[in-house]
Amino acid sequence: MCGNGNQNTFSIISPTNESPAADLQVVRQQRELRFMTELPHRFVAVRHWIASLLFRFRIYLKYRGLWFPVSQWLIGQGYRASLGRWLNLAFDRRSLGGPWISEAYQFLVILAGLAWLAFIDRPLLVGLWWSRAGALLAFYRPLEIFLFSLHWLLVAEGPVKAYRRSLIGFLLNLCEIGVFFAIGYLLLDWFDPPLTPLRALSASLRSVFTFSPLSEIAAGSLPKIAAVVQVGMAWLLGALILANVVGAIGRGEQANSE
Repeated sequence: MCGNGNQNTFSIISPTNESPAADLQVVRQQRELRFMTELPHRFVAVRHWIASLLFRFRIYLKYRGLWFPVSQWLIGQGYRASLGRWLNLAFDRRSLGGPWISEAYQFLVILAGLAWLAFIDRPLLVGLWWSRAGALLAFYRPLEIFLFSLHWLLVAEGPVKAYRRSLIGFLLNLCEIGVFFAIGYLLLDWFDPPLTPLRALSASLRSVFTFSPLSEIAAGSLPKIAAVVQVGMAWLLGALILANVVGAIGRGEQANSE
C-alpha cells in the first residue's frame, strides 16, 4: 500500500515522465493554449499598428501629396548614383571637400570632351560596336547634369551659398550639353548631311543656346528624340539660370558680411 501510495504521489507531481511522447504532447498543448490566449492581444496590437500607419499616411498625403514625394525620391536616387556626387563624398571623407571639387570635375570633363571631339575619327568609328558604347558614355554627362538640375530644383533645401558661382556653373553645363551631344551624334552618324567635328560642335551649341532642335539631324525616330531631349535639357538649365538670377526659387542668397 505504501509503495502504491508513493507511486501515485509521484505520478501526480510529474505526470509527463511516463514517456517522451507524453512529454511532447503536453508541451504542444501548453504552446497551443498560450497561443490561443495571446492571439486576441496580438490582433489588437496589429490593428493599432495598421491604424497608426494609415493615419500617418493620410497626414503625409494631406501635406506632401503623392507624386511630388515619389518624384523627389526617384530624383534623389539617381543623383546619389552620379559620378560627381561620389567624388564629392570621397573627398569629404578625407576632409578635402569643398566647392573646388565640383569645379575641377566640371573643368576636367569639359577638357576631356573637347579632346575627344578634336581627335574623333568618325569614318573609323561609325558602324563599330564600340561607337555605340562611346555614344552612351558621351550621353552620360548630359544625363548627370539633368539629374543634378532636377535635384537642385526639387530636392535640395537651404539657401544658395553663392548665386554667382551657381550661375557660372549652369552656363558651363549648357556648354557641356552641346559638346557631349555633338560627340554622341558624330559617333552614331546622326548628322545629315555629315558634319566635321567643328561644325558639329557649332551646330550643337547653337541648338542649346537658341533652345531649338537641330536642323542638321538625320531622319529617324531616335535622332529626333535625342534632339528634342537636348533642347529640353537646355530649357531646364535656362529656367534654373533665370530662377537663380531673380531668386524665384525662394531659397535666397546666404549673405556673408565678412
